[in-house]
Amino acid sequence: MLNAFEVKVQLTKDRTIDVSLPFGGKKGRKTDVTGVELYSLEPDGCPAVRVYQKRGEWRVGAAGFVPSPAGAMPECWDDIAKQPSWELPRQFQAPGAAIAVNSPDALFGQASPDAIVQEMIAGLRAPAASHSAPSDAGKKRLGIKRAPSAAKPTEEKKPAQSQPSKRPELPPEGVPVSENGRRFAVRPFAEDDLRLAASLPEYQALWLGRLLPEGKRPTAVSIQLAESALMASVMMQPAYRDSGGSILAVFVRRDAVFFAGYKLGRPALWRRCPGVGGYEAMRAAVKKTLGVEEELVDSVLDDSLVDPRPALEPFLHPVLEQMELARAYLESRHSINSERVLLLGLPSGAGQWSRFAEESLKIKVEPADPFAGFALDKGVEIARPQAFLPAIGAALAAMEVES
Repeated sequence: MLNAFEVKVQLTKDRTIDVSLPFGGKKGRKTDVTGVELYSLEPDGCPAVRVYQKRGEWRVGAAGFVPSPAGAMPECWDDIAKQPSWELPRQFQAPGAAIAVNSPDALFGQASPDAIVQEMIAGLRAPAASHSAPSDAGKKRLGIKRAPSAAKPTEEKKPAQSQPSKRPELPPEGVPVSENGRRFAVRPFAEDDLRLAASLPEYQALWLGRLLPEGKRPTAVSIQLAESALMASVMMQPAYRDSGGSILAVFVRRDAVFFAGYKLGRPALWRRCPGVGGYEAMRAAVKKTLGVEEELVDSVLDDSLVDPRPALEPFLHPVLEQMELARAYLESRHSINSERVLLLGLPSGAGQWSRFAEESLKIKVEPADPFAGFALDKGVEIARPQAFLPAIGAALAAMEVES
């Protein structure tokens, strides 16, 4: 079952770095990788996980939160000079590091080939270093979120010689194409007329690739978008493997809910739940509706000290509606019967979500342990395991895991 493919970004004359997307590629060559998520909303720092393989067994050698690098990611080429050096704690100094990054300038989503080509054309006409954000910054068009820094094609009047000489073509599977400082990687879905596209400004990829000090472990071997790493984080889940890689997963983040569909180990669906926040919005609803203090929210959601239905029903109703639409799409388009749905990312309240789904949709929503399928080294203790999904996915995609 193919699970990851890589494209290369040139860092210097003699050095390149791989940019990974899940689902596609060759059998794994790396057996010891630290996955780390940058610029998440986690208050304790950057989630990091060291994953390695020993005698055919997948193990976790370390897991925890590491301090963020100094400074911020560059917003234009001129900021490249402000390059910090970021050294990971000793327990995370594997030979390689896979960096999953949250960037407002990144693009990740499904779209038709024509929509992706239009994004490439827009990149040619709008300078990558321009940061006069238009009024519709962050707007999604045909499934792809526009970078906030990208100007509308009609807003820039350029001399005729600066216009593209020809219409860009959609690259073959897995082949990167760089247009005016943006690097695109495109992967076909489990159907012909949709693609999964990822893009990151090259000045950010360059900065990320130089973040870890030269000559010391770990060496950056993969740069990924956090959403891509999130999608790859299910690869070791027993339910995913038992289904042969054909399943629906729901990822609940602090600020968003995502649906990911898989068919035989390939992406079949990726969608953000519209009009719904993540679990912080759910917690806020519990506090406001039930009048409980912050320190009691987890007890209300997990221990049923107070019936949370009045707070959860308005929040979960649109999520379950969209879950049913995702199930219907996978069944009608791909003949995938999603009676089992994986639920990941919730630090509390997962049992409530399962109960609501079973009552309203008559399906089994299974809360999953992100570290299921791994053996833990002696002494490894994991606080808040659901926070490590992108870090786990980054490491697995970089290792090109196969079942």
